[in-house]
Amino acid sequence: MGLSEYFDDLKRAGEVVRSSSRALVVYHDDADGICSAAIALSALESLGIKTDSVCIEKLHPTILYKIHGSRYDAYVYTDIGSGKADLIEKLVGDELVIILDHHDPVVVRKPNVLNLNPELYGFSGEREVSGATATYLFADKLADVRHVAWAAVVGSAELGGSLTSLNRIPLEHAVKLGDVEVRESAGRERYYVVPFGEAWDRLSAKLTTLGSVGYYADGPKKALEACIRKELDEGEIERLEEYRKQVFSKVMAELRRHGITRGERVQWFSVGDSFAGMGTKVLGTFTSILAYRGFVDQKKYLVGFMNFPRTIPQLGELEGEWTKLSARAPKLLAELISKEAMPPVSRLVVEATSYVGGHGDGHSTAASGLIPKGTEDDFLKKMEEIA
Repeated sequence: MGLSEYFDDLKRAGEVVRSSSRALVVYHDDADGICSAAIALSALESLGIKTDSVCIEKLHPTILYKIHGSRYDAYVYTDIGSGKADLIEKLVGDELVIILDHHDPVVVRKPNVLNLNPELYGFSGEREVSGATATYLFADKLADVRHVAWAAVVGSAELGGSLTSLNRIPLEHAVKLGDVEVRESAGRERYYVVPFGEAWDRLSAKLTTLGSVGYYADGPKKALEACIRKELDEGEIERLEEYRKQVFSKVMAELRRHGITRGERVQWFSVGDSFAGMGTKVLGTFTSILAYRGFVDQKKYLVGFMNFPRTIPQLGELEGEWTKLSARAPKLLAELISKEAMPPVSRLVVEATSYVGGHGDGHSTAASGLIPKGTEDDFLKKMEEIA
């Protein structure tokens, strides 16, 4: 499988979705997911397809059941869903499902469930293609979406470094249109998003703040509207950033004072309800920051837990009680993983969440999941066993 096969499958999927009348776009609450949704909605609406959207922090069978209990003839997952394609496959009837994601994928066989993850075609979802780029490449087969090529560039900011491979396709389109300028800093490219007057990574951070910290205050919808208007509510973003900063500082101080629990290969902590009111994406942000702190063992997997709210905006209340977890590889461990001397974080999380009746996905150095509340100890024991 390669580039030509990937583009052929994108084209075929585009031809199939054209016959849809109503589509639901399901997207993640960070900048990559928000930009992906903006691109997908632009393409679908240009075809006259009636669209709705729903922002999801983490997929789980209960959540998927609610999503597919609605009446749409097409479901488009952007920057989310590829690692849960097998669960989606079991839930759907004859409606069309298109998954445009870059996280570690699973293969599906049902002909109406199209998992168009570039990783299945030989590309790296951690270096060469973001969720927004994967969505843009599909949308580009549907309609003229070059006016939102800048959004794919912003979505790619989470990968870091200069854009390469598939990520350069929307970059070139955006530069040609005048929406993005390529600048050099410290020997590498940086990208300036002209309509917003912002560097790509700063704009990405602002959209993620709006979508994740403001998840329970209509943040994802406001972020989508900001992409359409090409204008941010700077005041609201500043308020959200300041609130998150205060909460993070308090929790960080408590962890520094009381320490992190350490096992042989895994270390962990719990914030309980400390992040209540914010979306659970913030746990991943906090865990990533914590991974660089001096009191964290740089050779052990780092896992954070928080209570998962039962009510999801636009979907309603979930059955059961759940714990959200985020796992990261600190620097020295990440180096060992890259040398294949230690297993990837995604493998540990996927297997350990499944072991306790939960679900997880992610990348080699970062992953997350949902597990039944009360199974945290068994989850950690399984992680230790696999590691």
